[in-house]
Amino acid sequence: MNGSLAFTDRTLILLSDESRFERRKALLSIRQLISDQVKTLGASDFDCKKYAPALATSLNDSIEVNRELAICVVRELLESMSDCAPVLPSLIPELAKRLGQKDIVEPSEELRLETLRLVQLILNNPTDMSPYVDDVLMILQCVLKDSFPEVKKLSCTIAQDLARRKLHRFYQNSESILNPLLSNFVHQHSKVRVCAVQATGTVMLYSQGKLVDQTIVPLTQRLFDTATSVRRSVVEVVGCWLLELPDRYSYHTKLMPLILSGLLDESDEIRTLSEELWDDIGLKYEKENEEQLKDKLDFEKEPPKHRPLGCKRPVLGCRELVYRSASRLLPALCRDLGDWQTATRSKAAGLIPILILHLEECTTQHTQHLLTGIGTGLTDAVGRIGPSTSGVALLRLVPPLAFKGQPLPAYKLSVNHTGPDTLIPRIPSLLNPKPSETTEALKVIQQLLLAAQLIGSLVEAKLWWQLLKPCLDRCTESNAPASLAGHLFLLAGLVSGAPHDQLTSLMDSDQTMTEGSDTSSSILIHHIVVYLITSDLLSVISFGAKAALLECASMAVRRLEEAIVRLRSGPNTDSESTEKEAQDRIAEHADSSASDAILLQDKQLRSWLFEILLAVGAVWADNESCATDFGSAVLQLTDEVMRRLASCERDYGVYSKDPDYECLQPRPTPGPESGQPFYQTSLLEPTIPDDLDRFYVKHMLPLFQRLKASQTESGSWHPRSVGLAIFSRCLQTSGPALLMKPSGSTTDTCLDIVLQLLEQGCRLNRSPGASATDKSPVGTDPLTMASEAELRLRGLLLLTRLTDNGPIRKVLASPTHLNRCLTQLVLPACVWRAGRTAEAMRKAAVTCLVALLAAATSTYDVEETATDSRTAEEVRLDLWLANHIESVKRLLGPKALQIDRTPSKGEGIKPVRISSLSGLSAQVLSLLLTRLGGLLEDDLEATRKMACLNLTILFNGLLLPPTSDMVRGDDIPSFLSSPSWLSPVTATQDQDDHQQPASLCPLPNSFGDQVYRFYPNLVRRLNDAKDPLGSRISQDE
Repeated sequence: MNGSLAFTDRTLILLSDESRFERRKALLSIRQLISDQVKTLGASDFDCKKYAPALATSLNDSIEVNRELAICVVRELLESMSDCAPVLPSLIPELAKRLGQKDIVEPSEELRLETLRLVQLILNNPTDMSPYVDDVLMILQCVLKDSFPEVKKLSCTIAQDLARRKLHRFYQNSESILNPLLSNFVHQHSKVRVCAVQATGTVMLYSQGKLVDQTIVPLTQRLFDTATSVRRSVVEVVGCWLLELPDRYSYHTKLMPLILSGLLDESDEIRTLSEELWDDIGLKYEKENEEQLKDKLDFEKEPPKHRPLGCKRPVLGCRELVYRSASRLLPALCRDLGDWQTATRSKAAGLIPILILHLEECTTQHTQHLLTGIGTGLTDAVGRIGPSTSGVALLRLVPPLAFKGQPLPAYKLSVNHTGPDTLIPRIPSLLNPKPSETTEALKVIQQLLLAAQLIGSLVEAKLWWQLLKPCLDRCTESNAPASLAGHLFLLAGLVSGAPHDQLTSLMDSDQTMTEGSDTSSSILIHHIVVYLITSDLLSVISFGAKAALLECASMAVRRLEEAIVRLRSGPNTDSESTEKEAQDRIAEHADSSASDAILLQDKQLRSWLFEILLAVGAVWADNESCATDFGSAVLQLTDEVMRRLASCERDYGVYSKDPDYECLQPRPTPGPESGQPFYQTSLLEPTIPDDLDRFYVKHMLPLFQRLKASQTESGSWHPRSVGLAIFSRCLQTSGPALLMKPSGSTTDTCLDIVLQLLEQGCRLNRSPGASATDKSPVGTDPLTMASEAELRLRGLLLLTRLTDNGPIRKVLASPTHLNRCLTQLVLPACVWRAGRTAEAMRKAAVTCLVALLAAATSTYDVEETATDSRTAEEVRLDLWLANHIESVKRLLGPKALQIDRTPSKGEGIKPVRISSLSGLSAQVLSLLLTRLGGLLEDDLEATRKMACLNLTILFNGLLLPPTSDMVRGDDIPSFLSSPSWLSPVTATQDQDDHQQPASLCPLPNSFGDQVYRFYPNLVRRLNDAKDPLGSRISQDE
């Protein structure tokens, strides 16, 4: 025994020997001795006090190999002890000296890690650590800042182990390691960040509650971490705090946004975890506050009737938690919508719909804050999209949210009413997965529009409209176009989510209506559409405002479609429902049908929507949006919504037995349309061209009458008048509907009023400069010379475009309409007047004149004939016309140059070319020739060339046979023998059209005499050597 003690003493002395080899041999001897004694005596009987001081000193050996061996010996010593309290007084200070210094004492990263594991081994031993808490905390402060990632991760584990010991000293002094822990939240290794988050969560459970405030901001930032494991750790920690934190009631408001943010995560695993934790939090809150919530638990309210499909209702505890914190959460989230960081704006926009779903009807008391905040957020997001893209991304942004009781397509689509129920609606992701400012802004808009739909479904429509209307009044495109667009998007979302019975309810100011009066003009949606047709909104030109106005019109059309579907379908009473349930459904369907009937009886509503869609698709004089991707996309989407509106008009006409639709039958529900989302797919059968023509005929005449009334009140249009833009768009899209007669109308067709609007609204009936005195500073004419010329140019362009349509071209070619077009619309602009503006106007007028004269001399379609009866000279004329004027090229058709001119055997009578020019009066022909003669002297060569072209068409058309409506009997009169050619111009009105004059020679002052006198001047003008016009015409021919 004494020998053994002597050996032990000598070995311990050798640990301090100067020779490193002797120190190593001593360590190996002690290691073997410890191993042997533990085996023979047992761990409980082994005395370690004598070894601890010397071994602790060996941890500071100058040789790395010896320090490594010393660490191994100490670890074996600690593992062999059931209670390591005897060695701690000498070991802990040495560990603190090695690891707890500001400067790194141990240069080897691996040895620092192994030394730190000794601390972990001590904490795992059931020993009272109260006296050593400060030393361990000092060690943790330093090792948490270590550069070695493994040391950082082990330090976080040790911090958790120390916290779970529940030591009072740790509770008081744990703040010292909080900042080092939080500093690891931004470490480049995700595993270190995960360990730091988990350690912070455990430490806070056993620390002072006030420290939680310091951790919320760093934890919130980790919700935007790119690593899924880090975000999952944050959700787990916050969920644990809300379940177990002693002072959790004080931090509900601050911690709820973090756990609810997990519901928005892109990872399915995190969303599921967040939903489960949130349910547990709500259930625990119910259990802890059972007395206060007893009435609500026993008599729980029914869920809202108009709730989103696919969204399960949160438990009562969750709803109560949100209700108690909403007054502080919602204003803060609304402020975050304007934050400079993209991620913060996106997260705030996503949390607002979640809170609204929890608040349900209690959302009403927060409506003002929500509308203001969402409107500001939409404004900011629209402003971020506009400058960076062409604007196409702003179209079709309203989420496809389906509500209970809402008519849905008969086919399945991947929207929120399919799949398992979740706490928040599932909406389609954006097509562009690449993160960018535009993509993030679109996500914000989509989430805010989702919130607007939920507000519309939960808050009474009268309330949100009264709160939103003043905001819209303050938004003008001149001052804040993005603000106007944002609030219009907000209105579209509210209309999309509002229950149909609230949209068809009477406004408070109209509740005192007399019995039997028309209530359709007093319903809420009527007032909304009335607001949308104000000139300030119809005249918007910014991309955002146009897209938002189109969304509003599209949502209103969707509500009309839903009303028609409900009217055509009966109450849903399945065989399994009880008699009472069936009666309730029948009564509910009766109320719904009554409100739907009121909505559909409002003819003015559909007429105004027709006007809004025309205004959105209008191309403004000072806007080049039509040439952009946005312009073409808007026109395409506007035409689509117009067809849906025409379907509503058709199906309601069939349902109400309208005489205009009495020949039609109800059509089945359409099938899925390729590539279209739910909210852009029509609920009704797609239209055919006849349906669209009927719709135009029904609403075009009232529109023109309103435009004429407003134009008459102001005297004429301005080049940028909203009425002119709507009129232009209507002419471009109406087609042959202009020639159809509206039922019950005294007017033959709409073409007459169109010509009146061109004549008066575009000032085509006035000679240029006729009101020059009124344009003086003291005059009464508000238009400048340039504005008036621009207005006339637009009118002439519209008249030219009318000739592009075949049926309209044939009507305009008739003598009556042609006479009016020439005398009242075109020829007044051909009068010579000094100035570049008048020069451009004459060029436009002579171009329009070519289209009219070509239409009058080509009254049959070349494509309808099997052979070509044209002479060689006529073919040359047609070729020349097609090469020099685009409208004539379209007029002749693509087969004009390819048609077979060889008649087949046995062919009957060849079709002949006819003309209506010979039906014009001598006065009109004389005036036309005079104006063309004046245009031959124009300063602009292109105008002179077009004048020669008009003369060619005129003389050719006068020699062609007249149209059938101009012929009486079998004889086809020749124009050269008609009174219009032979008789004096002043006398032709007193003569019968078929009364042949006594002489076949044109009398003086007759049109023929004027042509004979005009011809030498024409030849002399073309032979003028100073003007290259003649040679160029000869080359072209």
